[in-house]
Amino acid sequence: MADLPWTEKYRPKKLSEIKGQNKAIEEIRKWIESVRSSKVRKALLIVGPPGSGKTSAAYAIANELGYDPIEVNASDLRDREHLRYIVESAHAISLVTLSRRLIILDEIDALPAEGGSLASLVKELITKEGIPVVMTANDPYERHLYEVRSLSEMVKFYRLRWPTVLSVLREICRKEGVSIPESILKQIARNSGGDLRAAINDLESLAKGSKDLAKVMGSKFGKRDVEADVFKVLSAVLYGENCYSAYLTSMNTDVDPDMLFRWVEENTPLVYTGKSLSKAYDYLSIADIVRSRIIRTNNWKLMTYYVQLMTFAVCAAKEFKPKGARLRFPEIIKKLSRTKELRARTREFLASLARELHVPMRVVRMEIAPILIADSKKDGKIIKGLEREMGIREEEIREILKDLEEHYKSKAGW
Repeated sequence: MADLPWTEKYRPKKLSEIKGQNKAIEEIRKWIESVRSSKVRKALLIVGPPGSGKTSAAYAIANELGYDPIEVNASDLRDREHLRYIVESAHAISLVTLSRRLIILDEIDALPAEGGSLASLVKELITKEGIPVVMTANDPYERHLYEVRSLSEMVKFYRLRWPTVLSVLREICRKEGVSIPESILKQIARNSGGDLRAAINDLESLAKGSKDLAKVMGSKFGKRDVEADVFKVLSAVLYGENCYSAYLTSMNTDVDPDMLFRWVEENTPLVYTGKSLSKAYDYLSIADIVRSRIIRTNNWKLMTYYVQLMTFAVCAAKEFKPKGARLRFPEIIKKLSRTKELRARTREFLASLARELHVPMRVVRMEIAPILIADSKKDGKIIKGLEREMGIREEEIREILKDLEEHYKSKAGW
C-alpha cells in the first residue's frame, strides 16, 4: 500500500469519509436502501466537477452494499458483443468475492458517440436484470445523455470549498508524517479550484520532490504568513535559477492565475531575448490552450498544468541569466480596469434587452446585438426606439454598442 499514489491510498472507503457532500450522501443512502429492498427502478447518476468525489462515491457504494464493483470502460461500450457479455454476466455471483455485482460507468459524458449503446446497456441492466448501476458525469446535460437521464436518479456533487480540501491535506500529512508549512497547504488547497484529487497530487509531488523538500519549504515560507506579491513571483520566474522554487512562489500568492498569466506574458519580452523568448512564448501558448480546455470542459484538474507552464516552464526557457529590466504593470489589466464600468453597463444593457424581448442572453449577444451595431452606423431608427422603450439615452446606447463592436472584433469571450 505504501507504493500506491496518495489519491488511491487515501480514497474514501465509506460514504461517511467523503468530504463536503453531505446532502448528496443522504440522497445516495436512500438509493442504497432501495437496492437493498430490491425496489431500485433507476440507475444512480452522480454529477459534479472533477475531483469532487464522484468516482470515490461509486466505489464506496459498492463497499457499503458488499457488492463487487465492475467498471465498464469506453472500449466496452463500443463493442456490441462485449456489451452483451456484460449484461448476461452481471447478474451472476462473483467467483472471487462470492458477492453480487454493481456496474460503474465512469465519466459517461466523455463518450458522445456511445450514447445509444450506453442507454441500451443501462436500460437492459436495470429493467431486465435488476442490476444496480452507478454512473458519473461532469456535465449530465449533454445531448447524447437525454435517454440516460430519464433512466437515472441524479445526485449532484458540488465543487469543494478550499477549507475542506485543506482539512484533507492536513490529515494526509499527519498520516504520512510529513511536515509542510500551513501557508503552503493553504495555497495548494486554494489553487486546486475545488479539485481534491489535484490537490492531493500536488501535495504528494511536493512531499516527494526531494529528500529535504519539507525542510527547505519550512525555512523559505514557514516563518511568515505574508502572501508573496506578484513582482516576487515574476522575479522568481524570469530571473530565478531554481524553477521549481519559482512555481512554489506562485503558489504562495493570491493572484488569480489568469491575472498572473497576463503579468508573465507582457513582462517576458522585457527580460528574455532570442531563443529564450521563443521557447517561453511556446510554453505560454500551450498554457493558453490548457486554459481554454479548462473553460470548455470544466476540467479544473488541469489548473496545475496551466500554472506550471506559465511559471516553471517559462523559467526553464531561459538559456542564460538575463540582464535586469524594469517589470511593468500589464497594459491589458490597466485597460480592463479603465473600462470596468462600461463593461458592467454593457452587461446590464444586454440583460435588460433579453428581458424586454423574452429571449435568452445568448440570442441577444449573437443575433440582436450585431443588428443594433449595424443600425448605429446608419439612421439609428432601432436605437431611437430603444431609447423610448427602455429609458436609456441614445448616446449611452451608442457607447455600449461601440464597446460591443470592439469586443466582437477582438473575438474575446464574453
